[in-house]
Amino acid sequence: MQKEIIFISGKDPLLERGGHSSYIRAHARAAIKSGFEPHIFCVSNRTEVLNADFGVVHRVFSRFRPFRPLMIPFHSHFLHPAVTKYIRENNTGAILIHGFHVWAYPGVAIKRRLRREGREVRLLVNLYTTFVHELEGKVRGINRSHKLLRRIQQYMEYLWALAVMNRYERSLIEASDRIFVNYSSVRRLVHQAHGENINIDYLPYTSEKAFLNESGADDDLAVPAELERAKENGLPLIVSVSRHDPRKGLDVLIVALAQLRDAGIPFYACLTSGGQLFDSHARLVSELKLDSQVILTGWVGDTFSYLRHADIFVLPSLEEGSGSVSLIEALQAGIPIIASNIDGIPEDVTDGVDALLVEPGEPDALKDAIKRLIEDESLRKTLSVNARRKYEMKFSPDIFTQALRDAYEHNYFEKA
Repeated sequence: MQKEIIFISGKDPLLERGGHSSYIRAHARAAIKSGFEPHIFCVSNRTEVLNADFGVVHRVFSRFRPFRPLMIPFHSHFLHPAVTKYIRENNTGAILIHGFHVWAYPGVAIKRRLRREGREVRLLVNLYTTFVHELEGKVRGINRSHKLLRRIQQYMEYLWALAVMNRYERSLIEASDRIFVNYSSVRRLVHQAHGENINIDYLPYTSEKAFLNESGADDDLAVPAELERAKENGLPLIVSVSRHDPRKGLDVLIVALAQLRDAGIPFYACLTSGGQLFDSHARLVSELKLDSQVILTGWVGDTFSYLRHADIFVLPSLEEGSGSVSLIEALQAGIPIIASNIDGIPEDVTDGVDALLVEPGEPDALKDAIKRLIEDESLRKTLSVNARRKYEMKFSPDIFTQALRDAYEHNYFEKA
């Protein structure tokens, strides 16, 4: 019989698009391979339990909106009673709770309640940034090309993070039995924000796609319709997979692409994913008269098919906190990478070896790096081979699964 492990994901891993839910699903798949059965609790507009191929998803009704981490002080009042009730009714042994980001905060109340009842509870928390650092990145990324109301909203969220969320995050850290990070950059952020005396353990990870493509079945994916024109005309194809979020620097990439066009360099670019700044970035593409060369797809079902057919992958982030799931997928796809030299990104790739790193927020440097790769076939091949090698050495699902198994068994009270 598999041991149950409680995941507190906050966001719905069946519905929410983006890196957080992909990160949760990757951990759930690794947990299953490790011999655990993940029960994943998230907030929703209804209460129901659904079986998924990555675990059991428990949707918990919350009357509050939006379903974002900045609302965890309110969502927690629904999550922790639901998780506690489930544990009381279904689990008589020791309890292992694994929470993610500040969404893990309900675990503090769950642990406190159950320990008063004499139950053995361990709370493990994965942090991939600090809340204030993430909101600082969003404030830096909002500029005058964005609407005034959006800028005001972003600054108000930052003040909320400073006044409220920082305290919740600190309480979570103090109540946790183990803190895990995937990057030294996150360790530094946590120590800077909450004190140098916090014990933090390193845990490797990989993307969900690493588990879904262990057989190599995705190697011959069809060309997405949006990319057919570039393939037919033999144009260099630039792909970026990133949420349209102030932290992600997609406006910097769009400006760099306009400079590339003005320099007479032929290309076709595809920016996948959606997000709060999608319309703003679409307007910028039109204002710079890039409509014939740059397409914004919105959310797509499988970004890996875009990566498999790209000639160059670009990650122009202004802030990540840790690394990037899409960067790992680009390494897996074995394509030349250009990425910002920020936070955990240089821990995953090395400039001139398996990627080109540029300083964040500098369209001139980004344009020069793209131009260099377009014109240097030998460099593209070198980066491509080394990217795939880096993926196999550092991000294989077996490495992640073994590390997670060791972490769970070390913290579990009932050893097999």
